[in-house]
Amino acid sequence: MGGYEVKFNVYADSQEEADFASALIKQFITEQANKGIAVTANRIAEAMNKWKDSYFVSNYFKQY
Repeated sequence: MGGYEVKFNVYADSQEEADFASALIKQFITEQANKGIAVTANRIAEAMNKWKDSYFVSNYFKQY
């Protein structure tokens, strides 16, 4: 298993806001790795599939 770069677009009011989100995602992955937890592409995909159906997540995004 190796590390691969993932690039995608997000909506933001500025590049700084997008960079902040990117930094937090990278920080999360690094923190999990430091705990011995692999944040793999498959696990992210599975989490996103579950997350998209979450009532709380859906309502949070609808607020904006």
